[in-house]
Amino acid sequence: MSNRMLALMMGLVAFLILAVGVVFVIALAGGGDDEAAPASPGSNDQQNPSRTGGGICSGNSLIVPGSQPNTVLDPIQVVDVSTSEYVVEIFGGLVTLDRDLNVVGDIAQDWEVSNGGRTYTFRLRDNVVFHTGNQRRVTAEDVKYSIERAADPANASPTVVAYLGNIVGLKDRFQGRAPSVSGVKVIDERTVQIDLIEPSDYFIFELTYPVSFVVDRQQIEADPRNWTRNPNGTGPFRLAEFKPAERIRLVKNPRYHLGAPKLDEVIFELGGGSLLTRYENDEIHITPLPASLLDSVKDGSSPLAKDYRSVPSLATFYFTLNPNKPPFDDPKVRQAFALSIDRETINTVLLFDYYEVARGIVPGPMPGRSDSVRTHPYDPDRAKQLLAESKYANAMPRIVLTFPGAGATPGDLLVAIQENWQNVLGVTVELQAVDTAAFLREQRQGNFQIQSDGWSADYPDPENFLGKLFASDSPLNYTKYNNPEVDALLKQARTETDRTRRYALYAQAEQKILDDASIIPTFWSVEHFLVKPCVQGLPDAPMTIPRYRYVEIKEP
Repeated sequence: MSNRMLALMMGLVAFLILAVGVVFVIALAGGGDDEAAPASPGSNDQQNPSRTGGGICSGNSLIVPGSQPNTVLDPIQVVDVSTSEYVVEIFGGLVTLDRDLNVVGDIAQDWEVSNGGRTYTFRLRDNVVFHTGNQRRVTAEDVKYSIERAADPANASPTVVAYLGNIVGLKDRFQGRAPSVSGVKVIDERTVQIDLIEPSDYFIFELTYPVSFVVDRQQIEADPRNWTRNPNGTGPFRLAEFKPAERIRLVKNPRYHLGAPKLDEVIFELGGGSLLTRYENDEIHITPLPASLLDSVKDGSSPLAKDYRSVPSLATFYFTLNPNKPPFDDPKVRQAFALSIDRETINTVLLFDYYEVARGIVPGPMPGRSDSVRTHPYDPDRAKQLLAESKYANAMPRIVLTFPGAGATPGDLLVAIQENWQNVLGVTVELQAVDTAAFLREQRQGNFQIQSDGWSADYPDPENFLGKLFASDSPLNYTKYNNPEVDALLKQARTETDRTRRYALYAQAEQKILDDASIIPTFWSVEHFLVKPCVQGLPDAPMTIPRYRYVEIKEP
């Protein structure tokens, strides 16, 4: 999810370090309808039914910080972590990720892979029902309809080709050349077959992404414009209340096929104010930890130390340098910029070691990441030399770095890196805030010089970072990065069914991408947060998963 925003604790906002003023966007699955705004549903549900007034741990409601969704609550439109947090709880697909990031059956009971890895046959559970209405049972027709709907060009899904484009006939349908997706076949009421263009070891991971989730055809056809106000999914929770800028409330689905949640509800508080103060006042159960308090919590001198948790995240902050725009069309300029960032000092002095200094694009905890891959180190002398050898040595154009957040101040981190470039290279880089919709539009159209960006994993595989962002034929390759050697490696990895060999190919591709310096990784995200002791079972998953069904509130 890039613009895939790294959420500081997976039910929270998107990568935002409050005390340091660091703001990075990271979309989820690339782009989207920039003007789309989430609908606000009405609700007849009783307000906060399980909050008894006897203290935050006395009821059965979990209260956490939340972020405003950036798109409507429609799985085929999800492009960011902040929306995905809710969608993965409300909807479900054929498969899902468990708390250890293993792919397990969701609506599907089991599946078989045949035809040399080109055919996936899913057998559905017989007890999966939609939340409301007549609570009808989900069938293979619902699965086919949902994928067909995602591929319908009239719905303009920004993610369907990137994540489901290997399905036979899906691109033809999306491009209006076919009336249906020929590769999705209903065998019987409980069996659906999906045929792929080429074998894929990671296709089953792609199916955990929201774009393939099952939606209620009857609800959508009855109210095609407003159904997202009260979406009817199959997930562990259903939407009960959505007041923009105030709260989102999800209530448990007692008929959830993988086991009813232990919580009655999860309340996401969308308003402002000090989260730490609210946590200390027992108004919320979970909060991100400000970087300035990290040392005292880690050494045990703070009374908050007993509530502290830390989880390395599958997310990377980076700068994107547009190789199609001066001066970054010269690789020596890009490399000089990469060699001028003193990540170690910035992380220690400015960020209190809140993050981990990135050694590459693929984050450290990612399965299959190679430790042999290395990004450009801090080397001021080499940076100056390369800049002097570049074609812009004596004629540097104006350089503007854009970051999301209209009217926002850059924050100490961006200012520190700006000063690195000024002090090492003698280059002035302007920092310009733009609203998020404009930022994503600028990104998608390639109308930028350098952006502050990042990517949070959609599924736990290196392909999600490398193939999705850097293959020249990927719709998520916004900068139109094109290296024939990288393409050859990514194409070979794409069809390699031996996972060990596939990982080795990705490592080779990643090193070549880093050498090109069109992307400068800066930090790998680490989530530091406080959790009330009565919150039991919260998964330490390093990415967005359906997590709240595991949680219960009880005294330890």
